[in-house]
Amino acid sequence: MKVWKMAGCLALLCVIICGCVIMGKSTEVAAAENEAPDATAPEENSGTVQTPENDTPTTEPESVEGSTTVVKSYSEGLYFRSNGDGTCALAGMGSCTAACVLIPPRSPAGDTVTEILPNAFADSIVGAVEIPTTVKTLSAASFFGCERLAYVRVAAGNEAFLESDGVLYSADGSTLIYCPAGRSARELTLHPSLKRIAAGAFAVCDALDVVCFAGTTAEWHNIIVGDENNALYAASLKFSS
Repeated sequence: MKVWKMAGCLALLCVIICGCVIMGKSTEVAAAENEAPDATAPEENSGTVQTPENDTPTTEPESVEGSTTVVKSYSEGLYFRSNGDGTCALAGMGSCTAACVLIPPRSPAGDTVTEILPNAFADSIVGAVEIPTTVKTLSAASFFGCERLAYVRVAAGNEAFLESDGVLYSADGSTLIYCPAGRSARELTLHPSLKRIAAGAFAVCDALDVVCFAGTTAEWHNIIVGDENNALYAASLKFSS
């Protein structure tokens, strides 16, 4: 009798143990199923790339040879005289009182600025002038009476003029048009292509002491020199050949 009771207890114990094992495995499977993502449900933010706000600039800066170009602020208040054909000439300073003048390529009326008239800067305090790409006509007289003018710059792309050693020339360097009256450098190196010096180019250049010419004495005598260039004759000449 005791043997049967003991056997019954052992059998009951085995059933309980097996039941616990089965229940444990069922629990693990259920937990795993709960943790696994629903294959039918769409994934959130799948394939989405976040872009920061204001990532793209509203305007693109101009680039020249890999460097950023600052937008120019042209001088205002200048006086222009219209030619009636869509072009105009800078005729005077008008209400502009700037010491550094950047001539705009177009007038406020929309005309293309193609010329600088004589005496356009007369009796002004202008110390520097930039000539735009559109200007094709000017002379030493354009800067007459502008005693403080020390520097003339030609905007890149101008096909009529160039600047060399602070002096204004024709585009090919053959004609020296104007040496600024207020130029402080005491020495000037002439453009190697020089063939002619315009009248009045050196009318007022008190600081000039030495002029360097890339040629011989004989070649210098072949240079055509206009009137009213006394400051040039007063300077010493240096020849490199």
